[in-house]
Amino acid sequence: MPLTRLHWRIGLPFAAFVLAGSIALLLWMAWLVAHEERGQFEILARTNAEFINNVRLPSSERMARQLSEVLGVHVTFRNTGEFIPALNPRLSPETWQAFLQTPADGNCRVISSWETVAIALHSGDDLMLARPQLPFLQSLKHWRTAAALGIFWSSALLVAWLVGRGLVLPLRHLAAKLPDIEKPEPLDLPEALRADEIGDVARAFIRTREALQNEREQRVNAERLAVLGRMTAALAHEIQNPVAAIKMHAQLWGTENTSAVTIASEAGRIESLVNQWMFLSKPEPPAVSEMDLHQLLLATLAAHRPQLDHAQVKAELHADESLIIKGDHRRLQQVFSNLLINALQAMPKGGQLTVKALRHENTVEITFTDSGKGFSNTALAHFAEFFYSEKEGGMGIGLSVASEI
Repeated sequence: MPLTRLHWRIGLPFAAFVLAGSIALLLWMAWLVAHEERGQFEILARTNAEFINNVRLPSSERMARQLSEVLGVHVTFRNTGEFIPALNPRLSPETWQAFLQTPADGNCRVISSWETVAIALHSGDDLMLARPQLPFLQSLKHWRTAAALGIFWSSALLVAWLVGRGLVLPLRHLAAKLPDIEKPEPLDLPEALRADEIGDVARAFIRTREALQNEREQRVNAERLAVLGRMTAALAHEIQNPVAAIKMHAQLWGTENTSAVTIASEAGRIESLVNQWMFLSKPEPPAVSEMDLHQLLLATLAAHRPQLDHAQVKAELHADESLIIKGDHRRLQQVFSNLLINALQAMPKGGQLTVKALRHENTVEITFTDSGKGFSNTALAHFAEFFYSEKEGGMGIGLSVASEI
């Protein structure tokens, strides 16, 4: 199994930590055991020194040998540079001198792998106890060392189990759920309830899944709208020719025939709707050219004169003559027509429509002002939003197309 797996990445450093901790604990316990053994050795020396002082035992070789047998350590009396009994003759002069100069203060000292304690007696002699220094491995066999290591290793195993249960297993579960990101079924992800970083990852996973599903739904809707747009464009193209023929024949009847005027007006409405649907379904790049804005506004008002008269709306135009601008003639005419129709629908009982074209430095500002009741707050919030309309029978595309242009 590759070492890039998460449990290896966590387990190896943790194992190194446990190993280093075990070594440090062993060294500390060895020092602690040796320190306690020396303390007990010092107590042993003081106790025997008090016994000798109280009983007034002689500082003889026999007494030293008896104490050595009872205590299990080497016992000797030191007096004016001599030892009773004599020290091991194989000791080096430096070691013999160190024993000779050991202070009689009852503290344990290590001399050439020997632990020794010297205590002054009332007789003027010094009682000296000596034993080989406790080996390091022997201190490790102490029950307290084994208990400390057992507690440390048990704690390490508990921490490893908690880390594995709290980190590795949830991440494995999240990884196992990744293939379900595209499935529409509800996702059971209990890690999302956690308040830690794993919970953040789980919640981000859920948000990503929801965003992916929303994007998929939007893509499906977009494809449906694209198909609908192609159908609409084809249908609008087929409607254009018969509508143009109807409008042309109605105009040939003349303006004196009321029915002909009505037919031409309604055909113009159909033509306007078709043009707007064509713009929505198949927009073309602007065809910019110079034009007379005054004449364009006059033509727009003239085209809707029958509707204005029928709705009893008085229209006024305030614009400089020969106002030359650059723009798309057909699209601007569509915008002005949409605004004019919107104004007419806002004044069902008649009113006043004022169209102004004001020249600024490099721009021209055109305003359509009607005397209707105006927009509601809701309509203003949805201004120019496609397919939103508060008017009865309104399609909600007129101002939207104008805003797009």
